[in-house]
Amino acid sequence: MRVQRAAVIGAGAMGSGIACVLSQCGIEVLLKDVEQAAVERGLGNIKRMYDSRVKKGTLTQAEADGLFAAVKGTTSYEDFKTVDLVIEAAFEEISVKLEIFKTLDQICPPRAILATNTSALSISEIAEATKRQDKVVGMHFFNPAQFMKLVEVTAGVKTAEETMKSALELCHQMQKTPVKVEECPGFLVNRVLFTYMNEALYALQEGLATVEEIDAKVVEFGLPMGPFALFDMTGLDVCTHVNTFLYSQYGPRFSPSPLLEKMVKAGALGQKSGAGFYIHEKTPVKGEAKKINPALKDLIAEANKEVTLAKSPRAFHAHRVILPMLNEAIYCIQEKVVDASDIDIAMQNGCGFKVGLMAIAKEKGLAWCLSEISAYHKEQGERFRPSWLLGKLVGANVHDFSALAQDQSKKPVAVS
Repeated sequence: MRVQRAAVIGAGAMGSGIACVLSQCGIEVLLKDVEQAAVERGLGNIKRMYDSRVKKGTLTQAEADGLFAAVKGTTSYEDFKTVDLVIEAAFEEISVKLEIFKTLDQICPPRAILATNTSALSISEIAEATKRQDKVVGMHFFNPAQFMKLVEVTAGVKTAEETMKSALELCHQMQKTPVKVEECPGFLVNRVLFTYMNEALYALQEGLATVEEIDAKVVEFGLPMGPFALFDMTGLDVCTHVNTFLYSQYGPRFSPSPLLEKMVKAGALGQKSGAGFYIHEKTPVKGEAKKINPALKDLIAEANKEVTLAKSPRAFHAHRVILPMLNEAIYCIQEKVVDASDIDIAMQNGCGFKVGLMAIAKEKGLAWCLSEISAYHKEQGERFRPSWLLGKLVGANVHDFSALAQDQSKKPVAVS
């Protein structure tokens, strides 16, 4: 189905970004929020996105005005009666989404596909609130949606193949890079990424390195920003919510560091509150290094009273926070959440990684990866429990996943 008229629910940064991407494809877009003031802010965001492209010379003023005119704001569902697609980008709370999808099912035409931008919640549970479970799909965009290429496309238990096909085609139309991900808590990217962020907290609590040192070493390794800069940008309250959810679903591999909760209770939420791991001035001095939150030392001391730390005998290396990601990515392959060939595509397009996790496995070899992860497992415990698939492949003398793919392609095809 070709989408000609779409609606986006939620006019915040994510929703307005998605609306902008849809409109630049020539699709008419309704941008909905509960209050008119929020709608106006969202429209203002989209206007600024198009204005910046005019300044850069990638669009003429007439072209930008024409594309922006395709977006209309609304606070009413009544305008949804003729849409082909709805993308919900509301608050990440299951009760909120269930109510929205129940309403959408009653108002939208039977042909309409209902997509959720959830980054972790169950597509199947959301779909169950409707009488069209075959037409409900996950389309998880990455922030900022107008720039980031990745969209995780996820089917629920009853999502039709035709719905998946339409969602994937729309991603290509929007010039996005879709990756099919089987439904699981956190899907792929957040599930993998939060092992890295959580482990950085433990390394900090152990005193292995400072915030600045950990961030610098990770960036030097090939990630676009360090874990603490990412915490502050995302919001420590949001990160706490996600990490707690993943822990509830996967258990000890996601055992949350108590430091995060201490910081949230202290109001150190990151950029949004003016302080997280770093201090965020309203008018930062250009070229001046960020200052560390002076309250951090005491918060670490408080957190350390609640956990028994297995202090590492070795100095901090980026592998300490990278290897949990690689291990979790292999768990995802083990569970058939995603193809191994899509791991690096997802992490590079969704998180800006310059070096892929599968590329690390190829460079070092799976035997080295298992040896290092096992050493950390002995030292740090369950957060580093190796995937059984990793052990199985090493036992079979498989060097890396690309070698495995080549071996699979050489297998004879049975002819009946």
